[in-house]
Order: sequence, then C-alpha cells, then structure tokens
Amino acid sequence: MKLYGLKVWLEPDHRIPAFSRLGYERIEVPIEDVLLKGIHPESAMGVSGDFCQAAELFAKRINDGEHRFDALSVQHLNAEIIVSQQGSFHDKRTALARTLEQVGHGVYFADEVNYDRIVKLARKYVSSHWSHERAWNLLRSSRSGFSELRAFIKQKYPKLKIGSYDDMNDLDLANLLSVGDFMDEEQSLVLEALSCRNFRKVSALRGLTDERHRLRFRDRIDWFELVVNPSRTHDCGQVKYSCGVSGNTVHFEPELVASASQRKFARAFGREYRTTGGDYCFTMPVTQVQEILEHEEVALRFNNVRYLQRLNPLHSTARLRKEQIPRFGISWRKMETLDQFRDALRTHGWKISGRKSELIKRTSKLAAERYAAVVPVLSEWFSDQRYVRVPNTQRFPTLFPLLEDEPLQNLLLSMFLMRHLRGNTVVDVNHENQSVQPEDMAEALLVGKTELKGCFLKV
Repeated sequence: MKLYGLKVWLEPDHRIPAFSRLGYERIEVPIEDVLLKGIHPESAMGVSGDFCQAAELFAKRINDGEHRFDALSVQHLNAEIIVSQQGSFHDKRTALARTLEQVGHGVYFADEVNYDRIVKLARKYVSSHWSHERAWNLLRSSRSGFSELRAFIKQKYPKLKIGSYDDMNDLDLANLLSVGDFMDEEQSLVLEALSCRNFRKVSALRGLTDERHRLRFRDRIDWFELVVNPSRTHDCGQVKYSCGVSGNTVHFEPELVASASQRKFARAFGREYRTTGGDYCFTMPVTQVQEILEHEEVALRFNNVRYLQRLNPLHSTARLRKEQIPRFGISWRKMETLDQFRDALRTHGWKISGRKSELIKRTSKLAAERYAAVVPVLSEWFSDQRYVRVPNTQRFPTLFPLLEDEPLQNLLLSMFLMRHLRGNTVVDVNHENQSVQPEDMAEALLVGKTELKGCFLKV
C-alpha cells in the first residue's frame, strides 16, 4: 500500500510574475514521516477525508488577519477564503484538495503589495498585451450602453460612422485606442489584467509545510488504524488494529471477534512482525510499519485525526469466546384443550370420550401409571448424574436426554424432579416427597395449579 500526501508551493504567475500562485500535487510519503513529522496523509483520512478538518484549518490560517492586506479591502481584493465543502457528484476529492485548487485559481501571493502597485503592474501587462479584444473589454467595462460607447469613440474620431454594435465591433480598436485612453479606469485595468481577484501574504503558507514543501498541520500524528486483509470479512480473515505511537514505537491492539480463524491469523501476524509483546498486542519501531504496508494487503486510515479539536485515543475491543454451563430444563405447559387430552390418551390406547373433567382425571391416572413404569429408569439416571436447581428460568433450556419416545415425557420428568428435590434445590433419588400422590401431582400439573420452575445445572 502506498501513502500519499500533498506538496504545495508558490510559483510566479504567468501574467504578472511579480505575484505568485499556489500549486499543489499528490506525492508519495513514507509512513514514518506522517507519524513523526506530521505530514498530512491525504490518501488515508478514512471514509471521508473531510472529517479531519484539514480544509478548515488551511482556510483559517490564510484568512488570519496577519496574512492579509487590509488596505485592499476597499477594492474587494481581500476576500475571505471559503472552504469548498461540496464538489460535483463525480468529484471524489476531499474538501482540502478542492480548497487548494480554489486558492490556486483565485489568490495571488506577495510579500508586500498596495493598490497603486497593482494598478501599475496591470497597466504594464495590458500595454504589452494590447489587442482588439482587450480594447473592447476595457471599453465595455468603463462605459455603459451603446450611446456612451459611441460617444467615447466619436470624441476621438468624429468622422467615424457608428450606427450599431456590429459597426463598433468591426472597428480596429487596437489601432484606434490605446491604454492611455483608459489611464483613469483603474478598476477596469485591474480586472482585465489580473487572473486572481484576491491577495494574501506569502507568510500565510509558512508553518504549513516542511522543508520539502509537504503539507502538514501538526508536529506528529500519534494514532492510526490498520486493517489487515480488508477484503476478507466473509471468512473472518480480517483484523483491525488500533495503533498508538509513543516516541518511535507503535503499539498494536487488535479488534477481535469470537472467530477462532481470526484469532489464529492475528497470532501469526503478531509473531511475524512484533518486536516485543504478546501474540495479539505487540509493539514495533515506526520504521518497521512501512514493511507491513509494502508486503501485506492492508488499509491504513487516520479516522481519529481532527486538526481543530482533541479526540480521545482509539481503543480496541475483543469479544470473549462464549463458554457456559449447559442449563437443563423442561418445556412443559399445562394442557388446555380437549384435543390435547385426547391425543395423550389416544397414544396409549385409553378411552377418549367424555367431558373435560373426565378427560383430566383419566389423563392423571394414565400419568400416574406411566410414572410408576419409568421411575426405575429415571432413578438410575439421576443417581449417576448430579443436578441442582437454580431459580432463573432458561428461555431455551437443554432438554434432558430421557424418555425421548414417551409422549408424556415432560410431564413425567416434572413429576419425578418435584418429588425428588431435596431442599427444593438438589435432585436426590434417595429423597422423595410423598405428601402428594403421583395422580394428584399429575392433575395439578395438567391444569396448571403447579409447575416446575427454574433450570438445572449438572454438578
């Protein structure tokens, strides 16, 4: 990956060399110069480079009063520089690049200048580049309306016949008129000669560049974000590092999810490039970061840079791998419809006709009978597997691997656990609550008068 900054300089204007114009270009810069010398990393300012406030800071600097010619305000040659925030749909440049272009096209730079000198240079330029077009431009800018234009020419050449604008335009104004005819039209001469209508002192750019004319707004940049394998989000092969610079050392902190493959890659990356530190968080010299940019597929961003305000340092987070003790439970709900009771009875070949109260009694007897049949199986299982009940109900509990072919599985398990809970907490097959008969307990569970709450942890 290559990193680009901006080089800015002043060069003589092609019209009036006494004044200078701003030029700029993108240049490749090493990461070391960005971090330790504060060179502005134009190509790596994040999703939108405008958030870094570089354009605002640049405009603020050249709009500062000490870099302006206040005496030129009367002639409107000391205008405020406005940041060019919005470009066309296809203009993907940052606000800084657009503002630099705006300044380059519209601002003259000089050490010292006054209006008299500007007028003098304007006259000199117009005289040396005199033409029909310039004469026509000066004539129209200094006079308004056909009558005034005609009167001005007729005053000098009374015998000329001028009946229309076409007649006037057909005249050889370059020979008929001269710059001397417009000596008092200072504003018209200035507008005709100058490419730029705004002035700033050369000192405005001092302090904004280094000795190689590279744009910079700080002495150093201490934070950046490095994304390794930015295109591999689909297989968790991407790792994002928050990087802090202290002295000449960079500290890398990864952003990790629970993916084992991502962690494996992060460990390998750390072992490859670290100077000191662990597999995930490590350090290296600033000079070595360039090696990563040259040999790895990376994206480098300075999202946390704000030149006009102070932001908190970047921080990374790592998601812990989810480890938990399985919580067992019973997804039993009371029976409410006749069809539910009939289905339970039909499965075991019992009579399904009768009123609801009769079906409840019949299903309770069935449950008591089936309970007596499965108690040996359940007792053997819970003798080998120790469980305790916790009061918090698990929304999606792990089901006990018991009685999987039994239609009344959850009802029978509820009965067994409720009868063998010691202290309402420990499942103990040697302890049995005999205050309620199995048939009565089954009926209470069937109609919702009681229920087994909480979930069970294996111990």
